[in-house]
Amino acid sequence: MPMADVFRLGIPGPSGHENDTYVSEQGIYKVNNLLNNNDSIVSLLQKILLHNVIFPDTAYSFHGFAGFDGRTVQPVLYQPRVADAKPASQIMIDTYMAALGFEKTIEEGHFTNGDYEAWDLLPRNVLVDNEGDIFVVDAEIKRL
Repeated sequence: MPMADVFRLGIPGPSGHENDTYVSEQGIYKVNNLLNNNDSIVSLLQKILLHNVIFPDTAYSFHGFAGFDGRTVQPVLYQPRVADAKPASQIMIDTYMAALGFEKTIEEGHFTNGDYEAWDLLPRNVLVDNEGDIFVVDAEIKRL
């Protein structure tokens, strides 16, 4: 997909260090620059698979590739949109992760369960809907 066409995915949303986002009525498209994945598509896809195992309610799917012809390749990921949600408090996040069998480490937003390590679980990356359900929309994860 040429970079000029990514604007057809949805309305530009908040962008961070690794993703530009585009919001549609049904979901969020994330155009990933691979900066947090050592420029490795494989590393990104492995992280996405781990996310989908631990947080299936916000599972990613692979949409395609975007980029500038002959210069860059940026994976485009799709994630269902969580409607009517706001950032979860850190206490809510800590409680949710404990319910999933994770223990807090000394670093805020950092958890482990012996099999996986997950971090960057902070209010900017975790949502709560009107019913109190928690949704992790972005996290760093690795298998131990």
